[in-house]
Amino acid sequence: MKNHVLPSRMRGVSIIEILISLVIGLVVVGAVLVSFIGSGQSSREQSAYAQMSEDAQIAFAIMSRDLLLAGYAQATGLNADSTLARTYAGNAVFGCDSGFVSPSTTGAVACNAAGSNPAFEVVYEADTSNTVPTSANVPSDCLGASLAPQVAGTITYFLAHNRYYVASNASGRSELYCASDKAGGTGQPLVENIESMKVWYGEANAAAPRQIVRYVPASAVASWGSVVSVRICLLMRSPEAVLSAGEGTGGYLDCDSVSQTSADRRVRRAFFSTTTLRNKMAF
Repeated sequence: MKNHVLPSRMRGVSIIEILISLVIGLVVVGAVLVSFIGSGQSSREQSAYAQMSEDAQIAFAIMSRDLLLAGYAQATGLNADSTLARTYAGNAVFGCDSGFVSPSTTGAVACNAAGSNPAFEVVYEADTSNTVPTSANVPSDCLGASLAPQVAGTITYFLAHNRYYVASNASGRSELYCASDKAGGTGQPLVENIESMKVWYGEANAAAPRQIVRYVPASAVASWGSVVSVRICLLMRSPEAVLSAGEGTGGYLDCDSVSQTSADRRVRRAFFSTTTLRNKMAF
C-alpha cells in the first residue's frame, strides 16, 4: 500500500530562507577571500624583507673582506727604531661624508663638496692569495681588473685602492658600487636595492691603540692613522612596491634610528655591520 503525502503537509523553501542562505554563503566566501588576499600580501612583504636581508649580507661580506685586509703590507726590513719597514705605510682607510669627486681617479681621491652619500677607500697590498688572480696571475682590484705593479727598492708589489659608494644606475635604481684607481677604469655596481649608506669610523686612544674611544663620521676623524674599526649602515629598499594602497605610507627607521615614511609603497630596513681593521690593531 503506498503512503500518500497530503498536500497540506508538502512545504517548499521560502524566498526569505533562500536569501538568508545566500547571505551566509557570501559571508563565508568573503572571509575566505580576505584571508587569501591577506596571506598573499603578507607573503610578498616577507619575501621582500628576506631579499633585502640577503642583499645586505652580500654587500657587507664584500666590504668586510676588504676592511679585514686594510693596511696589510709585507715587511721589507727594520726601521731605525726597530719597527718593521713595510711596502706601504699610508692610511688603511679614508672616507668622505659627501662622496668622492671621482671614485676612479688615479692617485689620491678627493672629497665631493656637496654629495648625498658617503664613500670610503680601502688600501692594502694585494697578492694572489688575498685577491682573485687574473689570467696573467696578477693580483686584482674589487672589480677583478689587474693591478699595476709598484716598486719599493728591489721589491715589486701591488697595491689595491678599492672605493665603495652608493650611486644610481641608468634606470634610477640605487646600487652599491666599487671603483679603483686603475687608469681608465670606471665604477661598477656590485649589489642592487641599496638606497643609502652611512659610515662611522672607530678611532683608538693614542695611549692605548687597541682601545676604540669613539665612532665618528669622516668629517670628524682626527687622524686616519688611528682608525681601527669601521661601522657601516646600509638602508635597503625592496625592489618593487609590496605595500597595499590601503596600508598608507611605509614607516621605517633610517641609519640614525629616526622614524621616516615613504609614499612609494616599498618597504625599507636599515642593516648595520662593524668590522675591525685587524692589521691596525697593535700587539
